[in-house]
Amino acid sequence: MTAQERTPAAPQGTAGWFDIGLPPQKQVLGFLYAKWAIGALRGLVEVRAFDALADGPRTAAEIATATGTQEDPLYRVLRAVAAAGVLAEREDGRFELTERSAGLVDGAQDGIRDMFLFTSDPMLWRPYENVAHALRTGEPAFKAAFDTTFYEYTKANPASGAVFDRAMQQNSYPGTDAVFEGFDFGRFHKIADVGGGRGHFLVDLLRNNPGTTGVLADQEHTVAEAKPLFEEAGLLDRVEIVPTDFFTAVPSGCDAYFIKHTLHNWDNDKAELILRRIREAIGDDADARLLIVENLLRGAGQWDIGKLIDVESLSVLGGRERSLAEWDRIAGAAGFTLANEPVAGDIALLEYRPVQP
Repeated sequence: MTAQERTPAAPQGTAGWFDIGLPPQKQVLGFLYAKWAIGALRGLVEVRAFDALADGPRTAAEIATATGTQEDPLYRVLRAVAAAGVLAEREDGRFELTERSAGLVDGAQDGIRDMFLFTSDPMLWRPYENVAHALRTGEPAFKAAFDTTFYEYTKANPASGAVFDRAMQQNSYPGTDAVFEGFDFGRFHKIADVGGGRGHFLVDLLRNNPGTTGVLADQEHTVAEAKPLFEEAGLLDRVEIVPTDFFTAVPSGCDAYFIKHTLHNWDNDKAELILRRIREAIGDDADARLLIVENLLRGAGQWDIGKLIDVESLSVLGGRERSLAEWDRIAGAAGFTLANEPVAGDIALLEYRPVQP
């Protein structure tokens, strides 16, 4: 079935945002639910209320003692979060974790605590106070709020940079795993993970494909912390760790160049420049491949979480999410042509081959 033949369903629970007993012209006020819920959740995460519930149900008084908070305001916020379906409030007055809140416990398996703290952090919240700035100027609202770019801000503010780094380690989305099912990475002898961070994905890739070697290519301060990860996995002899400015040059000699959740951080000109550097690294190897993992947007009027993520790309980073036509446009300008049939509407793996002169 092609992407065009698929009819995406409305997101589950979407009607709930509008079902607030108001006439249709006022129902968008239902989106305020998200503001209230996010504020309540962030407060509980910051004081580690979810950690206090890790060993079982507790009353608000017990949680307050464990977290150094005041019982009455704590109870009111716990009650609200339970009403939103994230915690369970029992008849005996105790609160307990649910499947939805278990991941907010520090150190939880497949946890999302750091990811939640990052995405609700003021550095990502304040730009939304002035999205109109991005609309009027085309400039990220982040720059108007902080007088610098996002990446320069995280470099200059180590605490914020640390939150960002921890969040990226938890930035796992089921749709990403799904696109790798059935994809044969083993057909490539040497794979470069461009913008691969500290190498968590490359470790998994090499572990699952024993005949493959890898190159981790990212900024110097990022890859500086990668070696212990590969040592612990017993993979240091199968990887090259190369400090890289992908706007300037990308390591050559690989038969696949993999770039995941990175190009959307940049506008079309910068994304095309990165792809041009990859094309230069490929050279005359007609069998080499460019592998892009990103959101692939659906068509006009269709529900797509990527279209909401695109507002963050616009407002915070100055980047963008893209449709297949947009990906083909910038990849084509860089010297690539599509070699597979990715499906729109979620995370997709786009495989491109180099166009030969």
